[in-house]
This record gives sequence, structure tokens and C-alpha cells, in this order.
Amino acid sequence: MRRYGQVILLAIGFDLYWTLVVLFRERGLILWLALAILAWLMLPPPHRLNAALLAAVGCALDSLWALTGLIAFAGKALMPLWMIALWLMFASVWTGLTRATTLPGWLLILLATAGGPVAYLVGERLGGIVFLQPAVIVIGWMVPGWLVLMLFFHFMMGRQR
Repeated sequence: MRRYGQVILLAIGFDLYWTLVVLFRERGLILWLALAILAWLMLPPPHRLNAALLAAVGCALDSLWALTGLIAFAGKALMPLWMIALWLMFASVWTGLTRATTLPGWLLILLATAGGPVAYLVGERLGGIVFLQPAVIVIGWMVPGWLVLMLFFHFMMGRQR
């Protein structure tokens, strides 16, 4: 029961963090970055590299989508610091989740592949990002992007266990 409670708390905590970051963006930037770095530091040292790589690849994927004209972030930056904080927090939480849960990897990959694009859709409705193409096209590109990202991450995590 302890593991399920930990997974639920991780999910609720991340959802709360995500909502606050998307709503307040630059207005809480120091707090968002500090919390993300703290979450990353709380990971066992061998897993920090995995989380850092996931965050870096996620930021690169967002930058690619911005450069290709699928999305734009509120403000002038190609990749705003609040989004980098979100990626680091997501990567830290996801790394902790994959270590704590007994759910099969394929189910985690499926959940992230569906949940990631939904988060962007909600983020667009909250004004954090702008879809520069129709939503169906943006989501249509995000789903395979998230799938590849999660396959890469879970392959990398599997090698370390």
C-alpha cells in the first residue's frame, strides 16, 4: 500500500506544480526552478542522469516543435525557463514513478504518450502555449514524439536496473 500512496502523491504533487507553473509562468520562476532542482536532487544519484537526459530531450523536442511552427510559447523565448523547470520536474517525478510503481513499462509508456499531449492541450487553453496549427495536427505530431521520448527513457531506465 505504501508504494501506491507514494505514486498517488507524486501524481497529485506534479499536477499541482504543473497547474501553478502554467498559470503563473514567469511570476514564480525562481520558485518553479528551485522546486524542480530540489526534486531532481532528491533522486538517488544514479538516477539523476536519467532525469536530466529526459528533461534535456524533452526541451529539445519542444524546441523542435516551436522551430517547425507547431507551437509557440507565451513570451518571446523559444524555450522559456518556466518550461525548462516543468521538464525537469516532470523528468524527476517520472523517474521516481518508474522506480516506485509495479505497473508494466508498456502501460507507463502508453499513459505518458496520451497524457503528454493532453497536458499541452490544457496548457494551450490556459494561455501557456499557442498552437500555430490546428489542434488535431499539433496533437498528431506530439503523440509520436511522446511515444519515442518515452520508449527512449524506459529503454534507458531498463538498462540501469
